[in-house]
Amino acid sequence: MKRLIILSILFFAGSAFAIDHLIEDGDDFGVLSLHDYDTFLMTGGTGHDLGLGGWSTGIIEDTDPLNIAETEGGIWEIDVSGHSELTINGGEFYEIDCDDYSTLNLHGGQIFGSLMVEHTTTWVNIYGYGFNNDPFPGSPLTGFWADATPFSINLVDDTISTYDQLIFHEIPEPATLLLLGLGGLALRKHR
Repeated sequence: MKRLIILSILFFAGSAFAIDHLIEDGDDFGVLSLHDYDTFLMTGGTGHDLGLGGWSTGIIEDTDPLNIAETEGGIWEIDVSGHSELTINGGEFYEIDCDDYSTLNLHGGQIFGSLMVEHTTTWVNIYGYGFNNDPFPGSPLTGFWADATPFSINLVDDTISTYDQLIFHEIPEPATLLLLGLGGLALRKHR
């Protein structure tokens, strides 16, 4: 019993020192590395290099616009690895690299550079509709986010095929949802 208590204390002690990061409009985090159960929420602002590892989690709702000519705004490089998870709902990014038991959830945003997956234990979930599910080598993956914003992502292969690590979650386009709703109302009115 004493061993169980000691092991429990050691297990939960690691997460007791986690840091919560909040980045808002006007903030510039420069270079930020998350680890040991750290959390990250970004609702605006900018940064150059964001690294997630060691069971960390992050959510990006929005960033400042990316200005490629001036190398400012948005986030220039994101590295997701080491059992971490990042959810992107909006914002602008240049390069995203995923490796080593990590998960990337894409619901929105724009990736102007590239997306690369480096390990078969890493998955990228893409939520949207109208996917070009079979891009030929050198062509971008295209589609629409749930809010009807088009996207184009350049997939880059390293030791494995990035495309093989993508999971597509088809969300009905807005017009389809509207037609379903009107059909339901018509059926209800008919009764």
